[in-house]
Amino acid sequence: MVGVSLPQFTEDPQKLFDGVKRAEASGLDSVWLFDHLWPLGRKDRPILECWSTLAWMAATTEHMHIGTLVTRSSLRHPLVLAKMAATVGAIAPGRVTVGIGSGDEASRAENEAFGIPYYAADERIDQLVSTVKVMRHYLNDPSVTLNEDFVHIEAAPASPRPVPPPHIGGGGRSEQVLEVAGADADGWNGWGGTPENFAADAQLVLDYAGGRPIEFSWGGQVIFGDTDRAAADRLGSRNPKQFIAGAPETVAAKLQRFVDAGARHFVIGFPDAGSPGDYETLAEKVAPLLDPGTSTAGRLPG
Repeated sequence: MVGVSLPQFTEDPQKLFDGVKRAEASGLDSVWLFDHLWPLGRKDRPILECWSTLAWMAATTEHMHIGTLVTRSSLRHPLVLAKMAATVGAIAPGRVTVGIGSGDEASRAENEAFGIPYYAADERIDQLVSTVKVMRHYLNDPSVTLNEDFVHIEAAPASPRPVPPPHIGGGGRSEQVLEVAGADADGWNGWGGTPENFAADAQLVLDYAGGRPIEFSWGGQVIFGDTDRAAADRLGSRNPKQFIAGAPETVAAKLQRFVDAGARHFVIGFPDAGSPGDYETLAEKVAPLLDPGTSTAGRLPG
C-alpha cells in the first residue's frame, strides 16, 4: 500500500481538499495528516488542525485509508481522543488508523503556548501508555474504567462502536516507544532513517509483541525528477539524508529496500505536495514496481 501526507501547512483548505481528490483519483491507497497546533518549530507558519480535517476526509473519500502520523498523546484528554477516533471510524469504517506518539522536547513550546501540559522524560512515555490503554478499551469494550496517574475514568460508555475499530499505530524510534508499539498497538511507523535502521527497529517491535501480529509502515520525503540528475537539481541545497531523490525507477528501487526490511505501507511526503504531478507519478510509475513478496515481516491489511 502506498499513501501520501497532505498539503496541510496552509490557511487555504482548498489546497488540502484538492490534494485529497488528486490522491484518490490517482489510485493511491491512503492519505495522512500530521497532528500539530503549529508546524514543529515554526509557529509563524499556518497549519490546518488534524482531527477536524480528518473527519471531513472520512466523509468525502470512498476507498482510501486515512490516518494520523502521528497524533500527539498529550494534546487532548485520552477519552476525548478515543471518542473522536470512534466517531471518525464510524464515518469511515475499516479505513482509519490512529498513529499515536508522545512527541519530544521539540514539542514543549507548542504545548505550553496552548496551555496544554507537557510531560518530560519517562513521564511522557507513561502518559503515552495511558492514552493507548484508554483508546484500546474505548474502541473494543462497552465502557472504560481506568484510574492511574494521568486519567481517572469511571464506567465511561463507549459510543459509537465502529466495526472494525480504527487501528492504533505507534510512531517514534526510541526503545521505549518501540516497546509501547509492540505491547499495545496494532502497528508501528518508522519515519526516515535507513532500511537497516528500520529492520532493526521493526525486529524490536516484534520482540516486544511476543508473537502478536504487527503492521509495519515507513514514512519519508521524496523528490522526483525525470532523471536522477533532474531530481538532484530539484533537491538543491536540502539535506540529502532527509530525502529519497531520483527518477521514478530509482525511487522505487530505494523504497524496495524498506519493503525487504518489512514495510508494507508507505507514507510519502513531498516538499511541494500541493502541486500536481508527484502523487500521480508515485501511483503510476513507482507503486507498480514495488514487490511485497520479498519479505516475511509484518504487514498491513490490503
